[in-house]
Amino acid sequence: MRRHTVISAAVLAGLLAAAASCNTDGCLDNQSSIPLAGFYSSETSARISLGILQVHGVGAPGDSILLRPGTAVSSVYLPMRSTHSSVQWCFHYEQGDLADPAYNDTITFDYTSRPYFASEECGAMYEYTIGRTAVTTHLIDSVVVTDPVITNTDVERIRIYFRTGSTGSAGGDDSTDNENPGRR
Repeated sequence: MRRHTVISAAVLAGLLAAAASCNTDGCLDNQSSIPLAGFYSSETSARISLGILQVHGVGAPGDSILLRPGTAVSSVYLPMRSTHSSVQWCFHYEQGDLADPAYNDTITFDYTSRPYFASEECGAMYEYTIGRTAVTTHLIDSVVVTDPVITNTDVERIRIYFRTGSTGSAGGDDSTDNENPGRR
């Protein structure tokens, strides 16, 4: 009888171990490598929320609107395409005179993509490495890439600094372009 109990306990332990290995808790909630960009004031460096912003892809197939005006948000995910080496995002402002497309800002990310096997639970994913960022500076003052390696970790890696003061709120149409990640 004792031998039967030991065998039953061993079988039960094996079944529990097998059941535990079949769950997907080992995979992070964010299974895509999509960079999170936060919005900040260039004057105070404080996080800000914008309700007048529309963000859409430039040259992206189909409906590429990521954000529509009307809901105040303090961040946005800016997806990259594994089959391309750059992506552009247009920032359009829906408020008074700023709604003129002449004040639209465009952020361009040049990057490399690399597929990798994350785990049995998560499968294969892409990792992106941002090499260059270019931005027009109408209402966006600068863009900071805090970490150029984009993985599926849900962490803010891009900071977009907007002009929030009354002076110079619609800057020139100059484009800032820099080969090194950091403040642009």
